[in-house]
Amino acid sequence: MGLVVLTMGRVVALRSRRTLLIALLLVAVFSGIFAWRQGQLKHRQISAFRPTNVSLAVTFQPDALVFHGAGYYFVARNHLTGEPLTVRGWAQSAAELQRLKRLRQPQLWRVSGQQVGILPATNFNQFDAAGYWRHRGVTKSVKIVSIGQQRTAPSSPLQVVNNWWHRQRTRLIRYCDRLPGALRVYALGLLPGSRAAEAVQELQGMQQLGLLHLFSISGLHVALLLTAVEWLCVHLRIQREHWEWGLLLGLPGYFILAGGGSGVLRACLMWGIQLGGRKIRVRVSALDAWAGALVVGLWMNPGMLFELGSQLSYGLSLGLILLAQESPWWRQIGLTLLGLPSLLNGIFQWHTLTILANVVLVPLFPLVMLPVTLIGVLCFSWLPVISGWSAAILGMLDGGLTRLAELPGNVSFGKPWWWVCWLWVVLSWLLFSRPPAQRRRWLVGLLASYGLMYGLIHFPLHGEVVYFDVGQGDSILLREPFNRRIAMIDTGGHLAFPQPKWVPATPTTYAATHTNLNYLRSLGIDHIDDLYLTHHDADHIGDLPAFLQAIKVKRLLVPAGMEKEPGWQRLLALSRFPVKIQPITIASQVPLRVRHPYEAAPAENANSLALQGDFGGLNFLFMGDLDQAGEQKIIGDDPQLRTDVLKLGHHGSKTASAPAFIEQLRPRWAIISAGRENRYGHPHAETLTTLRVAKVPAVSTQTSGMIRYVYAGKHGVWQTKLKGERDS
Repeated sequence: MGLVVLTMGRVVALRSRRTLLIALLLVAVFSGIFAWRQGQLKHRQISAFRPTNVSLAVTFQPDALVFHGAGYYFVARNHLTGEPLTVRGWAQSAAELQRLKRLRQPQLWRVSGQQVGILPATNFNQFDAAGYWRHRGVTKSVKIVSIGQQRTAPSSPLQVVNNWWHRQRTRLIRYCDRLPGALRVYALGLLPGSRAAEAVQELQGMQQLGLLHLFSISGLHVALLLTAVEWLCVHLRIQREHWEWGLLLGLPGYFILAGGGSGVLRACLMWGIQLGGRKIRVRVSALDAWAGALVVGLWMNPGMLFELGSQLSYGLSLGLILLAQESPWWRQIGLTLLGLPSLLNGIFQWHTLTILANVVLVPLFPLVMLPVTLIGVLCFSWLPVISGWSAAILGMLDGGLTRLAELPGNVSFGKPWWWVCWLWVVLSWLLFSRPPAQRRRWLVGLLASYGLMYGLIHFPLHGEVVYFDVGQGDSILLREPFNRRIAMIDTGGHLAFPQPKWVPATPTTYAATHTNLNYLRSLGIDHIDDLYLTHHDADHIGDLPAFLQAIKVKRLLVPAGMEKEPGWQRLLALSRFPVKIQPITIASQVPLRVRHPYEAAPAENANSLALQGDFGGLNFLFMGDLDQAGEQKIIGDDPQLRTDVLKLGHHGSKTASAPAFIEQLRPRWAIISAGRENRYGHPHAETLTTLRVAKVPAVSTQTSGMIRYVYAGKHGVWQTKLKGERDS
């Protein structure tokens, strides 16, 4: 949206009535298209919580297949209606997996499975997959149970060329997928526009330094590759008339070959518009080409400007055009200021070394990174040793960027208010419309507004108790006003089930990166004072490595006995900061009152921590996975025990929440943390009956997503991600 504001600001600044009328007409037209498209999507929408059994025929291109271990997914079309949908399945054998990877022709499959609406973001500030796919016209997902007929999809004569390009992209993806080390990540990203599973780890430094626009996100590599083709044609003495027409006609195919991302689309459109103008002897400026690319891009995907990749690609390319006459220093400041609101709104952090890294890396990209990648790819079949050297060079570059990103200067800014991001874009544009003598004052004022926003995020007047939706697991945030103390109970995590030996190994990933850790970053939180681990089950502490790697944890508090379990040294070695482990029982003096355990024992459900605390005028009791025997000990030890908000033990299992326990506590609300369609049947019908008999309303992360109580003083408001809010 900031990009739209900037564009309209530029139109108004031109003071041309004709240009303004055309711009307003285009805005009206695209608003109408967007509204009509949203109406269509709303008509297609189905529940994300109630799967239905379906049998349907789907068609898709082989390059749409994305593999992760034995699993795969692809975007297909319903053969009958033409509606796009995402499809997920699992190979049942090594032979089936290899057969899928050998596909080269468009496919028509008859599949049976479960169809469901795409789940929206279930935690605040989480990536919204439903919104992302909705911008692409996709509202439904199918989980394959069985595949019937599989054959090559029929193609019309008009589809032959399109199918050929998709076939070449499939070959390129499978070829790049065999490359070694970092070369594989770079080749997949820069050539077919595919994302390697290792990309998150390999490009971590680049992401922290805000340099992903150099990769494939901005389409910069497209312009460089096309320039290289032009240079080669000239030096091979190919007639300009021939190679210009060849490039122009080949751009749609290259768009398919390069993955069809927003950055690729913009770069291909800008290049094609300028080249087409040259062919008909009409001079097309870079700004005109950019405007044409924006119009066509919006026509193809009216929701693209809501996406970070599109914002950076179109925004930074516009900045390069408008700031072309500025000095290199002011140009770099301008690009940083134009991209910063989108980055802070999307990834919530910024590194003070970003400007320096841009100054160094922008020249290195066309001189080193892209040529080394191309050489490594071209030599792999004949001289694999050179590909190994290329991978080593790119790996060293990644390592250097990672070490640079680890230097002091990474600012956990947090997520600014959306209207402030708009304001920053407008002020950045106004800064460069000022005379040079006035710019420093404007720049100081703009930076002061960033400082003010930083202070408001990092020293909030309110506190909160947050029950994250981490699926089948537990994770709770306890944050006091002004961030005086930040505590968490458990991290969430998933059980790892053994895989057959034929399943390809995949990098270890943690859901916390997208859920609770992501939420902490959105609040600008860069440390946790106390992290309570209720017991050793993976669904409660499986994501602990992600926390130790990403954030400063000052103290781990565990039930007495858990500190003696093996594996702690390996875990603590992951942390970049010293961590203290403190075993606790009911006698321990810690900020939360410990209700269980009474003595040291193995950290199983029966020895789970139970914790109690007061926040915003309410009393909260967190039961971990404690069973009914533990509950009986607690109420036997304190017959007067009461609470306002009870987090049920063991995800609502019938092994916890005994009627006598609920009757004595008399909670006003019960919170259940459980995964959707979990294999254990949590929460159990018996537990829900107990709550109904006791007249205790229950809220579950299964249906409500993240649940949080935001308070100031003794008053607060309850909010859920999927079901609005409720006053306490």
